[in-house]
Amino acid sequence: MLTTISALRRTAATLGAVGALTALGLAPAAAHDDVLSTSPEQDAVLETAPEEIELTYSGEIMDIGHQVLVTDSEGQSVTEGPLERDGSQVIQPLADTGAQDGTYQVVWRVVSSDGHPIEGTYTYEVGDGADTTTPAPSLSSSPTQVPADSSDGSTEAQDAAAQENSEGLSGGAIGVTVVVLALVVIGLLALMSRRRRKS
Repeated sequence: MLTTISALRRTAATLGAVGALTALGLAPAAAHDDVLSTSPEQDAVLETAPEEIELTYSGEIMDIGHQVLVTDSEGQSVTEGPLERDGSQVIQPLADTGAQDGTYQVVWRVVSSDGHPIEGTYTYEVGDGADTTTPAPSLSSSPTQVPADSSDGSTEAQDAAAQENSEGLSGGAIGVTVVVLALVVIGLLALMSRRRRKS
């Protein structure tokens, strides 16, 4: 009787440890990156127009599919030249047309270090600014801002996300299997204990 109880306790402890390890394996591997700072800052009112837009993120941005579009109050693009990426920073040069007084809208999209695309938007003003801002065109309508290998990059990011999802599903299947096996073992031990009591 004591032997059966001891075996039951050892089995329960072992299954508990396995369950804890499985739960740890199901935890998310990484979180999406966030924007730490922008230059100009959001809602900033500037006396002179900036020559570039600088975005700094909490992690190193992947060198695929990054886009930054800056438009004036009439919805016209004021970006000029290729976008530059340096680790966790993204820099987009601006044209001289971005030096006029008015409200400017910044729309950005990058691929986070965990392989997931993230995006955002904000505005800043130059001089007296403007009362209204025409919505900026979508990023996809500005193909000149996308690197030549952006299509491959998008596929690469999607593949990474799909792989993460499949790993999560397989981890969930393992967790269910562990629970089912635990119930079977406990049931068998309980049955053996009852039979020994009767004998």
